[in-house]
Amino acid sequence: MKKLELETIIGLEIHLEIKTKSKLFCSCSNNTKLTEPNVQICPICLGQPGVLPVFNKEALKNILILGLALKGKINLISWFDRKNYFYPDLPKGYQISQYSLPFIKGGCVEIDSVDGVRKISLERIHLEEDTAKLIHSSDDQWSSLDFNRAGVPLMEIVTEPCLKSPIEAKIFLQELRTIARYLNISEADMEKGQFRCDANISLRPKGEKKYFPKTEIKNLNSFKAVGDALEYEIIRQTKLWQEKKQPKISSTRGWDEKKKNTYPQRSKEDVQDYRYFPEPDLPSIDFNELKKEDIDLELLEKNIIELPGTRKKRLIQMYNFSSVDANILIENKGLVDFIEEALVKLREWIVSTDIIDGTEEEIWETSKHQISKVTANWLINRLLPLLKKDGKNEKDISLEKFVEFIVLIYEKKISSTLAQTILERIFVKDENLSQIMDHPSVKQIDSEDNLIDIVREVIKNNQDTVDKYKQGKHQVVQYLIGQVMKKTNGQANPKLVQELFEKELS
Repeated sequence: MKKLELETIIGLEIHLEIKTKSKLFCSCSNNTKLTEPNVQICPICLGQPGVLPVFNKEALKNILILGLALKGKINLISWFDRKNYFYPDLPKGYQISQYSLPFIKGGCVEIDSVDGVRKISLERIHLEEDTAKLIHSSDDQWSSLDFNRAGVPLMEIVTEPCLKSPIEAKIFLQELRTIARYLNISEADMEKGQFRCDANISLRPKGEKKYFPKTEIKNLNSFKAVGDALEYEIIRQTKLWQEKKQPKISSTRGWDEKKKNTYPQRSKEDVQDYRYFPEPDLPSIDFNELKKEDIDLELLEKNIIELPGTRKKRLIQMYNFSSVDANILIENKGLVDFIEEALVKLREWIVSTDIIDGTEEEIWETSKHQISKVTANWLINRLLPLLKKDGKNEKDISLEKFVEFIVLIYEKKISSTLAQTILERIFVKDENLSQIMDHPSVKQIDSEDNLIDIVREVIKNNQDTVDKYKQGKHQVVQYLIGQVMKKTNGQANPKLVQELFEKELS
């Protein structure tokens, strides 16, 4: 009997809270940092009878920026719809959303998946109001409502059912979050509920073209939860297929983080269950009639910045960054902006020193890979951990001071050991670099006369290592150099020390 081979079909619905000063349909503050419940609310947030919504154009501008950046098609005529359903966090009994004509159709997000570069197609991006937040007691004896979130502008980004695996779904979500932060349209913090995901998953026999009833897993609030929930569903649904009990209708399930399993919630609603109809209290939006000072589509498209995926490829190509370093840098737009600004300054310095003959471009091409590697290493692996320990980040770094520091490293005027001490004194204790370098305790020892006796002493006290060196294991010289660095508090010139060892042991 032929073994049943199944493939996984995944589609995601992402809810992204938009960064605006006020809510979507009222003037209440959109302050996500509030902890006290029910303090930024009004009759519109509470859905009281007789209130009228007023549309926030800043939210519209943000969804257009994302749509243009992801190469989506803007529907030049669009409107809001009422999505009717009853739930405690929606007191008016409907949500103002979009159904028939969303602002954005199509688009895609390019990801580096395990199968190589893939373009994940989007079905739509639409705008809607967020609901209130339900808060449940730890013993499940009571629930309460916080309306601070009610009416916050929310983008819903719906993918086509084209994701192939849980890991691919996680990579897609991470890339989308980075894009949202790059474009400055959302903080996209999953822990704060600003970036939430519903995952739709179904299985089908390999080679089959039709789709089978899907299971929607609701309100996944971490990348790990998305991956774990989808992995669990693959196992559960595979077993159903093997027993010839595959799902016959679409359903909705929740994710239990403690038990690491999904559980049934309800059968999945169809479109007719929501009874969509055009929102009567808001006019339709015709971009042909909008004033340019309100929304200028050409200007928005012209000002779309380089997206993180494209920038990552450029960084690797231009500076020879490792993929690991490029990924770390690209996660934080402020950080990657900082290192690129530093490298511009370092290029100016290298070209101006005239150490190498040639044109400006030739000089930079000869030096850029080495100085880029040094810069990335000291920023990512040395400086950032120091700053984090002190409650600081890249915004607290002086670009000029950092460039001066990298020049010292690049010119080998200080050893790695000494550099670590100087780094902390500059960026944590905020000391002046020139004053630090003038102090005798940080002067590099460049004199052979001052180092030769120490080198000979290390040779005398480490005869086993010396024997290994003479047997051809020349890499052990690094240990001997380290002993000299210890004895000189990191002040010895490591290159000179190595030359002295090679001379003494030849």
